[in-house]
Amino acid sequence: MNQISPVTAGLFRIHKIISRGLSISIRKCDEYLSKQGIPSGEADGFSMYVSTLKWVTHSHHLSEDDIAFPYFKDYVDAPYVQLKADHVAMARILDSLDQCLPEISSGGVGKLKEVLYEFDKLWGPHIKIEEENFTSEKLQAVIEMKEQINLVDKLAEHSVKNSGPGPLTLPFLFYNIEGRDRDDFMKPIPWIVKKVLVPIIWRSQWKPMSPFFL
Repeated sequence: MNQISPVTAGLFRIHKIISRGLSISIRKCDEYLSKQGIPSGEADGFSMYVSTLKWVTHSHHLSEDDIAFPYFKDYVDAPYVQLKADHVAMARILDSLDQCLPEISSGGVGKLKEVLYEFDKLWGPHIKIEEENFTSEKLQAVIEMKEQINLVDKLAEHSVKNSGPGPLTLPFLFYNIEGRDRDDFMKPIPWIVKKVLVPIIWRSQWKPMSPFFL
């Protein structure tokens, strides 16, 4: 049985996290629009959730642009120019969330939904291209496992530096996946972070987002 590429596994996992975050955000917008407003107890948490989705997506794309794609170019043919252009377009869309979020409690949910739909229209086709080009089989055929593990470590380190506040980002990453995906994602994370900081010390900071988590 062929060993799964850790790079591909990580790519698929972060795509699942962002896809769920985007899906939940759009679904909640529909719900709030049907209710003609956001319940007062959810406004802060929803704003925090969408803002963290933006940070996580930006961080993921920066890691690809700065580390993964330059490395892959020597080994795998892929439409790198298009992928980078998609990142630029999505960054522009996501940055406009900053104007929408302060207004969601005063009737601005419709505008937020429009921006999220714009993101969604690019996101689905974009990750399809990545997942078809950077398959486990392709990477395993040309990159040694030791090199892949080194690349995963570099990507993780880069993401930590660019993903926004840890007390919000880490719970978002942990609790937008479940089962084996969550176990595999959390495995390399220090015990103190996953057993003490996130669930206990930082809980009060991210708790408003908990209604949107798995």
